[in-house]
Amino acid sequence: MSALNEYMVPGLIKNAPSPCLSLYQKTHRTFPENRQDTLRYTNLLSTLQRSLAQKYPAREIQTLLEPYLQLADDEDFWTHALDGLAVFGAPGFFHAYRFQGSPRELAIAADSFHTKPLLRVMQSSRRFHILSLSRTTAAMFEADQYSIDALQLPSDFPATLEQALGSELSHPEITLASFGPAAGGGVRRHGHSSRRDEEEIDTEKFFRQVDSAVSRMFSNTSGMPLMLAALPEHQGLFRKISKNERLIKEAMTTDPQHLSEEQLKKRAWEAMAPVHAARISREGELCAAAIASGTGTDDPETAAVAAAEGRIAVLLLRSEALLPGKLDPATGEVTFAPLDNPGVDDLLDDIGSLVMEKGGRVLVLSDEEMPSITGLAAAYRF
Repeated sequence: MSALNEYMVPGLIKNAPSPCLSLYQKTHRTFPENRQDTLRYTNLLSTLQRSLAQKYPAREIQTLLEPYLQLADDEDFWTHALDGLAVFGAPGFFHAYRFQGSPRELAIAADSFHTKPLLRVMQSSRRFHILSLSRTTAAMFEADQYSIDALQLPSDFPATLEQALGSELSHPEITLASFGPAAGGGVRRHGHSSRRDEEEIDTEKFFRQVDSAVSRMFSNTSGMPLMLAALPEHQGLFRKISKNERLIKEAMTTDPQHLSEEQLKKRAWEAMAPVHAARISREGELCAAAIASGTGTDDPETAAVAAAEGRIAVLLLRSEALLPGKLDPATGEVTFAPLDNPGVDDLLDDIGSLVMEKGGRVLVLSDEEMPSITGLAAAYRF
């Protein structure tokens, strides 16, 4: 299983050999709701099989679907499901992802992987990391407005002060002071604890290690915003030393150890919701103004050509829209065709992938958030 982020899907190979199989399914975390998950999965496999049968011989289809069938028999995999599942396959390639959020169920065989639903799920504006931090402990969570999950920490993550500092952990020392002449036996030992100073030094060392580990193991690879949950005094120290570019100013200034996961999620989303709404509003207004001035478009065919030429700076895609067809990435020419035809994917998804390859920003929005009704809205670079 792999982590995902807004601009890439680690584990998915670019220019994968055809056919590229993409399967999305809602799953359930608990019994008895999860009893039907494997049945719905096999039904989606039947959809893939029927699509492939239009073009490929039975032997090739069996080889392509074999890892999918093996996954269906993996009881441990289905027992530990989240809310959604994405499974990708191609000749010599197979990868599955569990994720928070429920996608629309879909099974497509095409010339490229269908990634728009994952992009929607993993957009950093909606999903974010939470660093729960005290003077002696650190934990990581991944959350959105609907759910929160504690992340499994690598073995070398400094989850506790003792784990981080080990033998370097400070101990109060006894300082000596002399009173009166030594010859007269006037030396007296005066005990003085420097515990507070040493605790501050240890805390700073711990926070530096946590900051480095979070950046390296989570933020740099996921691209998600990082929210800090910590007491005010720890907020100040951590932000002073942090070099994590994903750390946001929105925070929870409380002791996170006194909050349940549900309370942590609720408090975090209360802080994140205005950030998300403001970003969506800015991008929507930008694209709407560009379309009105002729420096953008909401026409899919026009957008396809602009994407191939690398002219799109921002692309908004409607999450529930599907526009079946094929896209020539070199010219932007589109050909409309039925989705159950092998080699045919969602044109909106392909345009989005092309925009990202050319360095543009892509957001997948709900119907209410979109500034157009065509399925996309784009603002040009030039």
